[in-house]
Amino acid sequence: MERSELLDLLQRLLSLPTAPFHERFVRAFLCEELKKSELDFHLDRCGNIIAAYGSDGEPVAWVAHMDHPGFEIVEATGGGGVADWFGWVEAKYFVGARVVIYDQSAGAVRGRGIVKTITKNPQGRVEKMDLRIQGSAAPGDFGAWDLVPFRRRGDFIDTKGADDLVGCAVMIASLKELKKRRVNQRVLALFTRAEEIGFIGTLGMIQERFLPPATKVISLETSKALPGVTFGGGPVIRLGDRTSMFHHRMVHFMDYVAQEIRKKDRAFVCQRRVMDGGTCEATPYQLEGYTTGGIAVPLRNYHNQGKKGIRPEGVHLKDVEGAVRFLVEMAARMEKFDVATEEIRRREQTSWQRYGAKLTREKTAPSS
Repeated sequence: MERSELLDLLQRLLSLPTAPFHERFVRAFLCEELKKSELDFHLDRCGNIIAAYGSDGEPVAWVAHMDHPGFEIVEATGGGGVADWFGWVEAKYFVGARVVIYDQSAGAVRGRGIVKTITKNPQGRVEKMDLRIQGSAAPGDFGAWDLVPFRRRGDFIDTKGADDLVGCAVMIASLKELKKRRVNQRVLALFTRAEEIGFIGTLGMIQERFLPPATKVISLETSKALPGVTFGGGPVIRLGDRTSMFHHRMVHFMDYVAQEIRKKDRAFVCQRRVMDGGTCEATPYQLEGYTTGGIAVPLRNYHNQGKKGIRPEGVHLKDVEGAVRFLVEMAARMEKFDVATEEIRRREQTSWQRYGAKLTREKTAPSS
């Protein structure tokens, strides 16, 4: 996908309002993009989007979520209101922070406000907020931090919520590229709901046993940039997250694909790290026995937590472009999934054949 086309997709998507349980505007946009590209899709009983492409080989599933930490108005009075908060953000960021409130039906800005007080659960997570509101609000309206929807500064993109709308954009762009290149690998692109409150959309899909057991699952996320990861250094082969380590065979395959790309294009770069700043949707699938892996786009100001208060999240455009290319190239080579693991096994066998006899011929002291 051309950079101008990717930028247009990012701007239109990132500008949309979203929050856990309030993904309808993002979902409508993604469904329209799929429809325009003549890609098959349907909604499951939880409202997740399941897009299907290709028919060759065992399926690979890509997973990204449509929500970002936010809130829902539960009480509204003149000049004030109470909201339920969904998603993890440290409590120290709330009081005095500015929020925006969206109309639940139209998605338009209905009001703005400031957080007055918060209520935390026994684990210290924020669950409720008291707001001072300018404009209007009604129970069922939703909102998020009052931040820039989309801003480009050179190769950096700042936005109210990159996590995980950037992952959704990567999947849409990759599906379009697969179709353009006529790669016929069977791909299921899963756009899920309410991830920030505990993978609720993904868990609903797992309960339905939608994915065949042989499906390989790849999580597409933006993830907190940790030491050892650089912006502009390319997408990250995610070895694991805060909760689990991903399947070694998937990591071997990702390494193999990266090497194959670099044989033809030395400019291609990627990174490799345990991105344990958070837990992604690969983990619940890993726990169910699927072969899983993850690709991460490094993220600045994870969940809008800046050094000096609430700030826009940021990603590097080259990392987003690299994630699209990497995902497409993996799909194009899925029939070689076992190649990297078999090559490692062959190297081990060669080493044994060459040196094993030095151990087996060695005289050992008699046992006592």
